[in-house]
Amino acid sequence: MNKKGKSWPLFVVAILIVVFSLTAIFGVSYQYGDTKNIYIKGASDIRFGIDIRGGVDVTFMPAGDVDATPEQMTAAKTVIEDRLVGLGITDYESYVDSNKDRIIVRFPWKTGEADFNPQTAIDEIGTTAKMVFRKGSTADGEEILSGDDVTSANAAYNETEGWVVQLKFNSAGAAAFADATTEQAANNGTISIWLDDENISTATVDEAITGGEAIIKGNFDQDSASALANQINSGALPFALSAESYSTISPSLGAKSLEVMVLAGIIAFALVAVMMIVRYRLPGTIATISLFGQVVATLAVVSGYFTVFPGSTLTLPGIAGIILGIGMGVDANVITAERIKEELAKNKTLPAAVKSGFKMGLTPIIDGNVTIVIVAAILMGAFGPTDGFWAKVFNPIFFWFGPSTAGTVYSFGFTLLTSVLLNFVFGVWATRVMIRGAVHCKALRNPWLYGGKKDGTAEYKTPHINFIGNRKKFYTFSCALIAIVLVFCAVFGVKMDVEFKGGSMVTLSYEGDVDLPSLKSEIGSQLGQSDLTLQTGSDISGNQTLTVTLPGSQTLTTEQLDDMLTAINEAHPENNFEQNEVSNVNATIGKEFLFKSLVALVAACVLILAYVAFRFRKIGGLKAGSTAIVALLHDMFVVFGVFVILRIPLNGNFIAAVLTILGYSINDTVVIYDRIRENSALYSKKQMGLAELVNLSVNQSFSRSLMTSITTCLALGVVCVVSVIYRLDSIYTFAFPLLFGMVSGVYSTICIATPLWVDWKSKKKAAKKEA
Repeated sequence: MNKKGKSWPLFVVAILIVVFSLTAIFGVSYQYGDTKNIYIKGASDIRFGIDIRGGVDVTFMPAGDVDATPEQMTAAKTVIEDRLVGLGITDYESYVDSNKDRIIVRFPWKTGEADFNPQTAIDEIGTTAKMVFRKGSTADGEEILSGDDVTSANAAYNETEGWVVQLKFNSAGAAAFADATTEQAANNGTISIWLDDENISTATVDEAITGGEAIIKGNFDQDSASALANQINSGALPFALSAESYSTISPSLGAKSLEVMVLAGIIAFALVAVMMIVRYRLPGTIATISLFGQVVATLAVVSGYFTVFPGSTLTLPGIAGIILGIGMGVDANVITAERIKEELAKNKTLPAAVKSGFKMGLTPIIDGNVTIVIVAAILMGAFGPTDGFWAKVFNPIFFWFGPSTAGTVYSFGFTLLTSVLLNFVFGVWATRVMIRGAVHCKALRNPWLYGGKKDGTAEYKTPHINFIGNRKKFYTFSCALIAIVLVFCAVFGVKMDVEFKGGSMVTLSYEGDVDLPSLKSEIGSQLGQSDLTLQTGSDISGNQTLTVTLPGSQTLTTEQLDDMLTAINEAHPENNFEQNEVSNVNATIGKEFLFKSLVALVAACVLILAYVAFRFRKIGGLKAGSTAIVALLHDMFVVFGVFVILRIPLNGNFIAAVLTILGYSINDTVVIYDRIRENSALYSKKQMGLAELVNLSVNQSFSRSLMTSITTCLALGVVCVVSVIYRLDSIYTFAFPLLFGMVSGVYSTICIATPLWVDWKSKKKAAKKEA
């Protein structure tokens, strides 16, 4: 064997990962004066979601009984986008659901805006802004011209009148305005301007205005004058829009949440790296380098580093997906490292052990990752933008729901999918290239560095746990667990978040002490509700919070929300109430979102069953797939049970957690199935019975299952601890149930799926013999 000249791939690939990571984190740009030219985007160029930087997520519908045409809906969307740009908001998302006459808009707070009122912004972009000039001062006065005759509108400051809106007319408008002012000036008459049937200005005409220009005078300040000019310039909506559902979040909460999640990611990476290095020595060290490259590459895809990808919005669940990817990303390295140790224990030479480990470990890596790709793709297809790739792929399944997007769930699916795909580049290709280079490096040729002994052998002990023999105990334990959850559901019920059932929940920050009975009475009187729920707490910034929940599925209008906040601040000025978060969901939209989520779960299960049945058809794929689905249902029930017992309302986090468990659990299952398939080719039925063969396969895969579970749970555990310390409830309610699901995933794979498969095949064989 030529041992010279082949060690360079180890160092070249490691250096390339480091250089790539530096450019992806810091970017490449050049600043000259106030101009910054960005050549390569870095982490600072990532577009964050509204849960991090604050903003609004709103669903508009035509007010009243308007049955809008698709053309009108598209026109309304265009007007909304123009208004957002006029407000200085260019980083927005908007989707149209013509079937259900809905426009979904998601936009952040204005850059540098310290006192942005989200309710006002919703009203500004949703009003029809139909402007009419009339003779006289009444609403039934003769119409002179409309907003369609205005070519431009600008906010300007007039020393005499203060802030005004300057108008310029087209030729027809200029002529009509000249005729009307000439007529009214003769008898000292007036001309009034009406916006959506509201008189915004009435002026006495002293002389004819023939220059094709005019001004709107009123009690304007700079913001209101600019808002009116923006509405006029963007044109009138074909109908008034009503905000059926909306949610808002303060940017101060999001900024702190970002810091906390970044901290969690750094801690999780460090702990996983230490564990891999201690457990697998040189392969663990190389795996850490590859894992770092994978994490940075995920951020690079999100930021738009690669010009072929447009980038994506990163949300808090998206960051959680990256952290989860840290724990799951080492799975390929764990499988490879374990197989190398196993081959060394067979007294193979180091090069032969590495070659065999690579070969035997590749199939389970591919099968395991494909199942996670299926889940991530379902998440993106169900809850992403309708023009996205995966939305088009799964359109036959979800088309009747329309674009009921959930940006946070989509972001989680995006980062999870990206992490898995990049794992093939870094966890498989880069790791293998570096290990091959290390084997040819004289200083790194010691078998001890790869988990063996210095003499080239290894102590690889396969456990001898009788999983199949104890299967009845496992079945009994699982049935008891399910029974406990069902009893708990029957006694205490299942809590549903407003995201699923509809309703309104408002979280306010405040100072000092509050009188809850008095506040409840005042808010109830203001909203016309008597059975409100008020709950105090604290947010991630340490501020005291008051959460107001409306009964049932009732919602608030933006005017009601503004009036309520104004009223309690006037009654209790010392408390300085400020809006933190609002979740306001129409009951119909909430139920549709729930149903769509359930369909996504079913679709994921069906696709996974089909894949497993196909891949393992030589060992009874349909049976293997069916028992794997039973195990998945078991894991989903465990996650559901955690939500129920801890009284966490079911919401989008629940769906994301359950779908993630589907991918993770089936990943573990197919790795064992791969080992069963491998051993089936090695041992004949006479040499080893089915139960013995499966037991051996499970025990051989046990170290890998345990190690992957530890790294994944370690990463999730860090997220849970950090979210508890910093009161990041939105992440805690996702990560903590998911942590239990991960543990259940390993248990169900080893103790439920494979024993059930053995029982099924054994009973079928027994039935044939009896026949």
